[in-house]
Amino acid sequence: MKYINQQYKAGLRVSNTAYSKINKSKEVWWFNVSVHKFTEDVHLLLNDNNQALWVVLPKGFTKGMPFKIREDKNAVDLEISSNKTFMYLKDVKSGGSNFSFKPYIKEKISF
Repeated sequence: MKYINQQYKAGLRVSNTAYSKINKSKEVWWFNVSVHKFTEDVHLLLNDNNQALWVVLPKGFTKGMPFKIREDKNAVDLEISSNKTFMYLKDVKSGGSNFSFKPYIKEKISF
């Protein structure tokens, strides 16, 4: 977050940002993003071995969207495919929307 804030003059904070590495047992980035975070833009950092994808979801993004909500956590439950040959960057959560996050990529950051 610090690097992105410095390089891109962004306002990433713990309160508006979620981070995920690729799951070891399944080729996905997994997130539980509290519904209350969507009162402002939400930043997702999808970490790959040699890059991070910075995804920005606009304020109010979940309204009318068919995402799975975990009632026990009041959180949007996302599994975003990291498999480049199968549904890459789409929500593949059981009962998920197959929603594509590609249009929301703000930056690809190599390291």
